[in-house]
Amino acid sequence: MKAKYLLFTLVFVLALALTTSAFAQAKFKWRAGSCWTPAINIIDSDRYFVKIVNEMSGGRLTITHHPAGEIVPAFELFDAVSKGALEGGFEWPSYWTGKNSAFDLLGSVNFWFTPPDYFTWTYHGGGLELTRELFAKYNIHYVPTGMTPSESGFRTNKPIRSLADYKGMTLRTPLTQTMWILEQIGAKPVKIPGGEIYMALKLGTIDGAEFSNVSCDWGMKFQENTKYWNVPCWFQPSSLLGIMINMDAWKKLPADLQAIVEAAGKATVLWHNGHSNWLDIAGTENFKKAGVIITRLSSEDLAKLEKLSVTFMEREAAKNPDYKKIVKSIMTYLKGYAPVRDWQEPFGFGRNPTIYPKVD
Repeated sequence: MKAKYLLFTLVFVLALALTTSAFAQAKFKWRAGSCWTPAINIIDSDRYFVKIVNEMSGGRLTITHHPAGEIVPAFELFDAVSKGALEGGFEWPSYWTGKNSAFDLLGSVNFWFTPPDYFTWTYHGGGLELTRELFAKYNIHYVPTGMTPSESGFRTNKPIRSLADYKGMTLRTPLTQTMWILEQIGAKPVKIPGGEIYMALKLGTIDGAEFSNVSCDWGMKFQENTKYWNVPCWFQPSSLLGIMINMDAWKKLPADLQAIVEAAGKATVLWHNGHSNWLDIAGTENFKKAGVIITRLSSEDLAKLEKLSVTFMEREAAKNPDYKKIVKSIMTYLKGYAPVRDWQEPFGFGRNPTIYPKVD
């Protein structure tokens, strides 16, 4: 009996070892769509992430990358990943405010988050946990993969030198917060994918647009259809980008491959921010050489816009518990860091808000 029992135990252990080994060596193939066309250099961060994952996994996880429109249009990517038609999708969270207004806070925050703020809040201030909690409601696991520098601001065919100049202008922007503010000052905001902006400017169906940082705007050839560039970019001091991963596909990965995906995301965020900063040197010079005229809003006008921004946050927090939870977390970080930023002046990063929303 003892011999039979020992033999049974050995067979069981061997079978378990073989099963575990087979699982560890299982190969996974993912398709990842994107919100970006090849003309939009944000796509560089997608490709960098895919390259790292494919190399680090030794071929056990292979991701193929598909630009916007190759499999699904940019604004259909969320549903494609959520439902499992695609395993992954590279995007900007604020595109999905139609699903939940709280997504508006995750991609960019008017007046508030610079890249170091995003780094700090996301990875150390509970931001990543809140981001994943929101995406998980839609069967998505989220991994950040990009961080833009300050975005350019509006590029238009008539100058914006004051808030009065916005009146009557049709302007492309996707942030719900920004769209609401523009409506309050008499502009007409529209939301269209990045790949459609050039033609909309060329045909005159819009008077101006904003998209991303300087080098990205240059690559999209906005200098061919706009004469003026309004700064600073009060509505997107930075933007967080990432990859949505279908939750079922994510859970099928063994722990070591999940760890590789997470590490690749952090590496890509760091790479993308530095890469974009570097390219913005030439991008800024290129716009100046092209004769684009830079205009700047006054401190008084910026203060009025910031007050409107806070008003929007208060209104949205009162309606949406998810929005309220995230904005309170962001405020906790900003208020906590404010004394640090004060003593670091003039060598710190970003700015302390002059006004906060009342969300309690």
